[in-house]
Amino acid sequence: MSKASYILSLGLFSTLLFSCATVHDRLQTGTIVKDCTGTYLRVGENEDYLICNSEILEAKKEGEKVSVVYDYTKECKERDGKIMCMMYHENKGMIRVKSVK
Repeated sequence: MSKASYILSLGLFSTLLFSCATVHDRLQTGTIVKDCTGTYLRVGENEDYLICNSEILEAKKEGEKVSVVYDYTKECKERDGKIMCMMYHENKGMIRVKSVK
């Protein structure tokens, strides 16, 4: 294997390795927002994130501040088949809460 091929292979492997890495366990403090469309974590300037496993925050009240550890998700299986209201609630994405601090 030539030196150029070795360096190219090493670069390609490194790129693939780092592209597959994901960041987990984000900690965020925000405000609980509840409406007929679901439960959200509001952070910053009205940036809401839909909480897929909202039952973990069932005891928390609307407007309460919480710190949560979460992961982003692309699917909300907990909401599949459930009837939600026809209101639109803009959000920045979906999260799955791992723990409440």
